[in-house]
Amino acid sequence: MALDLNTAIRKRRMYREFEDRPVSREDAAALVWAAGRAQQARPGTRHLIVVDDPGLMKTARTVLAGLTRMKVPMMLVLCSDISNPSVDCAAGRDRSTWMDAGAACAHIALAAQDLGLGVCTIAGWTQSAVRALFEIPDHLRPDVTVVVGYPLTTQNMRPVSGAKYRPAVHYNEFGIPFEQEA
Repeated sequence: MALDLNTAIRKRRMYREFEDRPVSREDAAALVWAAGRAQQARPGTRHLIVVDDPGLMKTARTVLAGLTRMKVPMMLVLCSDISNPSVDCAAGRDRSTWMDAGAACAHIALAAQDLGLGVCTIAGWTQSAVRALFEIPDHLRPDVTVVVGYPLTTQNMRPVSGAKYRPAVHYNEFGIPFEQEA
């Protein structure tokens, strides 16, 4: 049964503990599809690497700092093609590819909820380590990794609520509070 968008947003979490079972190729394809439907200011720049080889995942846990304590069955590596002429990295205006990667991560997280999967976005690694481990060519920049699996049901997951999860919202200029109508 498909989740409605508001329920999916409310239930979305970053999971750090997963069951020891593989993610199906069909579910992986659904996550790739979702990532492909995210905004992309610079068409033709997004590349995804689906990683589910157990040996490679084990190596990733030893080499990539953000994964050292996580046992996960699958990972998506989101990369941007920085050789694409529409990406102006030299002038420091490549922020659109970072935003696009973030949008793809959000789509992946929401699609995962619908599939009964959990995700955690990981950026605690060096580009050189990710490049070497997954044989990423120089013209691609690894932006973010998303680990994917079936969340352990024993995780102590409290509902996301309260002031610490609300952004500071200003109205028209900084310092003027945005008052929401009740």
